[in-house]
Amino acid sequence: MDAGIAYVSDAGNTSGHQSAWQAKNGDVNISRWALTGEEPITHDLNALFTLTNGFSVMTGTAAQQGRLFGFQSFVGLASKSTGTVTLGRQFDAVVQYVEPFALGGTAYGGTAFAHPYDNDNLDNYTRTNNSVKYSSPEFHGLTFGGTYGFSNKAGAFDDSREYSLGASYHYGGMRVGAGYFQFNHASNLATANTEGSEPAGAPFNADRQRTYALGGNYRYNDALVGLVLSETRLDNATSINNVADTAISLPHDDVRFENAEVNLRYFITPKWHVSANYVFTYGRFDTPAGVRYPKWHQLGLLNTYFLSQRTDVYAEALYQRANQLQGTGIQGAQISNFSRASGANQFVAAVGLRHRF
Repeated sequence: MDAGIAYVSDAGNTSGHQSAWQAKNGDVNISRWALTGEEPITHDLNALFTLTNGFSVMTGTAAQQGRLFGFQSFVGLASKSTGTVTLGRQFDAVVQYVEPFALGGTAYGGTAFAHPYDNDNLDNYTRTNNSVKYSSPEFHGLTFGGTYGFSNKAGAFDDSREYSLGASYHYGGMRVGAGYFQFNHASNLATANTEGSEPAGAPFNADRQRTYALGGNYRYNDALVGLVLSETRLDNATSINNVADTAISLPHDDVRFENAEVNLRYFITPKWHVSANYVFTYGRFDTPAGVRYPKWHQLGLLNTYFLSQRTDVYAEALYQRANQLQGTGIQGAQISNFSRASGANQFVAAVGLRHRF
């Protein structure tokens, strides 16, 4: 469970500059509970399952558009020698193999540290329904895998489907990972793709989304330095959405986001760590009125202290500046999990408490 109090310098959207004090859920990690199980079948083969529900600790409501087990739900077989196969609602290979090197989506940064609109899914905002996933065992530091999400539509095998591939490698203090995914007809509309692999919940409405991502980090004593590069391409995009706001309409644009993140995690003591990052996002919106090139700069700092193995307190601060938005349909800056600003700048400061049970 993750709950806190946040100050937002501008959450006015189109109503003008308006600051806010807010009781917040999940600014680092969304509150959730899980049921997991494993059954030995042979000395090399286990059956397993996971059911995970996201929820708001502030209101008690279910997350992921009200789904019972919307965070993840899958069942599968795991072999130590040949790998793991799972079926259900799952994360793609970019989340599995590249997200650990970013701060968004991890315990060292989380929800608010996502790249703008979580455009590369490194904050795992989008899940894949109807999916089959394979994850290999480790071979001398190398692991790999992929997912395929079925459209379930008769006569339209590739409509509303997903597929992804990824791999990671570690040697000594160095770790690297890479991944690719493609969503066909991902949607943020409540009634869209009820049978397909990408139902309501994606940050974009587009005919196709393709994301390439590469990341890595290096540990030196108590410090961990990371770098993440990603690119997302949207074909015929009609809207962009953030989890905390209404969708922004786009006039059938072809859109590109290019993200570069550098981050640092430093363990001052075993109970006290700080993390920080800088993200630069370069956009290209090919609109009917011409090409636009918006840019985002985002700085984040998270300070965490563990009261026990299961409970910690945190303080975070983030700043985002969005430049050259004219003609894109986007009106202001927007840090993930907060309402968008009325202008180019947004600052967030929050304190919170996390408990694991």
